[in-house]
Amino acid sequence: MFPEEATHCVEWARDKFSKIFTQAPKTLITVVDKENFVPSSAQEVTALKEAIRLLKKKPETFEDCITYARKKFQKYFINDIRQLIYTYPLDFKTKDGTPFWSLPKRPPVELKFDPKSVLHASFVASLACIRAKIFGIPVPENARTEGVKFNIAEIASHVPVADFAPSSSKAKEISEQVSKVDAPKEEEKKEEEPKFDPNDVATLMKEWHELVTKYNPKKKTAESRGIVVAEEFEKDVDSNFHVDFLHSIANLRANNYKLEELSWIKVKLKAGRIIPALATTTACVAGLQTIELIKLLKQVELELYRNGFLNLALPTCSLSEPGAVKQIELRPNLKVTLWDRWEVKSPKGRDITLQDLLTHLEETYKLFPRDIMRGAKPVYLEAIMGIPEKKKEKEEALSTKLINLLELHDEEYADLNVTFVNDPKGKILSGTPPVRVYFIQYD
Repeated sequence: MFPEEATHCVEWARDKFSKIFTQAPKTLITVVDKENFVPSSAQEVTALKEAIRLLKKKPETFEDCITYARKKFQKYFINDIRQLIYTYPLDFKTKDGTPFWSLPKRPPVELKFDPKSVLHASFVASLACIRAKIFGIPVPENARTEGVKFNIAEIASHVPVADFAPSSSKAKEISEQVSKVDAPKEEEKKEEEPKFDPNDVATLMKEWHELVTKYNPKKKTAESRGIVVAEEFEKDVDSNFHVDFLHSIANLRANNYKLEELSWIKVKLKAGRIIPALATTTACVAGLQTIELIKLLKQVELELYRNGFLNLALPTCSLSEPGAVKQIELRPNLKVTLWDRWEVKSPKGRDITLQDLLTHLEETYKLFPRDIMRGAKPVYLEAIMGIPEKKKEKEEALSTKLINLLELHDEEYADLNVTFVNDPKGKILSGTPPVRVYFIQYD
């Protein structure tokens, strides 16, 4: 309730975002989408009241959203602070005679809305834009630029706001919250669900139907009726105004309590609960990989490489020597491994034909190529093309440029899977490497 450091303001900001843009719209969506909704419990009556409250405040224009944002500024950073100081004046003392406003509690100071302040402008602009989005209202172009933000803030500066009036009921509510924070934790007592009056339900349902029937009653969902959509916090899309809102509202609250402001990126990290990878498994694995990569670049002996087994939860880290890769003998004096790839670099470049490829592979590796696949797509199948009826079609295929057979355009190479045999009537060899054909002209 009383922030001791700026990160507490970020948590408070996340809570406000959730209540305004996620929970409240979801409550309204639930009531709208539930066919023939009639509350049958106190909880559902509360949900209905919240839905009516939100629908009554539904904006029609972007200017309505600016008005809402300006009034929220007034509430959070001025009136709420005045109410808190009214409840606990600066010279207030606790029952044991100690000053109430003593560390870690900091006495807050109210702010004054300044349309020329970057922080103030960012708050009203981001809040207005997100509110416009959830209610399907177009947002101004380039709304994240300072110029547009200042224009929005200037409009907000002319919004009339109500004068502060101390509230005894709010004072009592604040006192109860403070008592809960200060008092030692006790076992929670199970509260009975409050009862509700059926007459109140009838009145609420009448008011609800009068409101909701204005919005395309033939549609069934809140979204299709253009009523509202909920916004889930998303830290990775800067253009959605989410982090802008959290940055501004958190720092404005920090200003209330004379705490150090946080940068935009720090708010993003804190609000998104991003843990920097300094002493994590990810960081350790990256470090071990880098060491092995350096060995690869230096072409050191196999005995100097290491496999790493890591578990920071224990913690344990063990290293072992890798074994040599298994070699497959395709024919005498020709061995391959699973890491190999055969590359074809022809002087014909993009004019290389299927026959040129087959001839190159046969002459280079002294094996007989048979079938050619590109992924799951067959390019050439010897079992089909080898029958007498396909002789003419085979000749045409062999004389066709490979780029045409593969339906390529500007690609510089193509990866193919080619099957080989040791003799034309032999069995297909297993373990032959993939073939990469380059379409760049080589001398």
